Amino acid sequence: MYELEVIDFNDYPQNFRMYGGLAGRKVGINYKGENYIIKYPQNLKDTKMKNVVISYSNTPICEYLGSHIYEIMDIPVHKTLLGKRQNKIVVACKDFLNKGDRLYEFREIKTTFESEDSEKSDSASLTSGAGVDLNEILIILNEHPMLKSVPNIKKRFWDMFIVDAFIGNSDRNNGNWGIIYRYNGELEIAPVYDNGNCLNNKCDDEKIKKFLDDKSMLATQAYKGVFCIYTNNEKKINPFQYLLKTQNKDALKSFVELCPKFINNKDKFKELIENTFLLSEGQKQFYIELLNLRLKAFKNIYNEREAKVNIKIQEG
Repeated sequence: MYELEVIDFNDYPQNFRMYGGLAGRKVGINYKGENYIIKYPQNLKDTKMKNVVISYSNTPICEYLGSHIYEIMDIPVHKTLLGKRQNKIVVACKDFLNKGDRLYEFREIKTTFESEDSEKSDSASLTSGAGVDLNEILIILNEHPMLKSVPNIKKRFWDMFIVDAFIGNSDRNNGNWGIIYRYNGELEIAPVYDNGNCLNNKCDDEKIKKFLDDKSMLATQAYKGVFCIYTNNEKKINPFQYLLKTQNKDALKSFVELCPKFINNKDKFKELIENTFLLSEGQKQFYIELLNLRLKAFKNIYNEREAKVNIKIQEG
């Protein structure tokens, strides 16, 4: 399942496929007859980010880990390979678009929303591609005519919300998930992609040691101080608190279905981390402890919600 050696991508020339995104350099290559996106680590030297001292982010390794965790959870995700190119650790992400296909990012879909309710249609906030108010996102998922023809779109949204909480992905924005319009006119949900902003990807070894030495700080990093990109009343949402309190039956149904799978796959998550080359022993310990704490948090939430959820889903 996991790579046992570093792949040398230097012998594969850049192709002419262009890829967007704001963080880090991306180039296309053809690897073993298939198109891949090579993602370089983000250069942090001149960003002047607060409390960040490393020169390059750990995004490639985190993209690899986060994507494989999605795979372990049986959620469709792009294929990722770790390797080196131009003396940098990189991740190669398989291009899931075929010739003639078109990816519609959720931000594009959001700006095309037109409702029978004129106030909704004219709402600058609701139809802003960058808007991340959760209630507005749910209106789009429920009412946009394009999404009504895509089975399980709401389930995918909540599955991502939950798995992103588990891997600590704080940047599942409207530009990194969406719908594929296939060349033959069919619509399907794109596999989950762009998972690099997870697992504290800008932490250096010194900071990791501080977290490991202080259980209170570690718990904050694991779930107490974790926020996703979505907001409620202009405040960022802690996904663990949201899952503990929400009455949204779609969110609760996804959580009740996924939580036992998280618990049952605990050893696979550990194996993934332990067998990922290029990680220091400190990083491995940190990631394993982070995920174990999140598993405990999920289990506690599950114990609080499971019986009530089943009742609500049946009544719904």
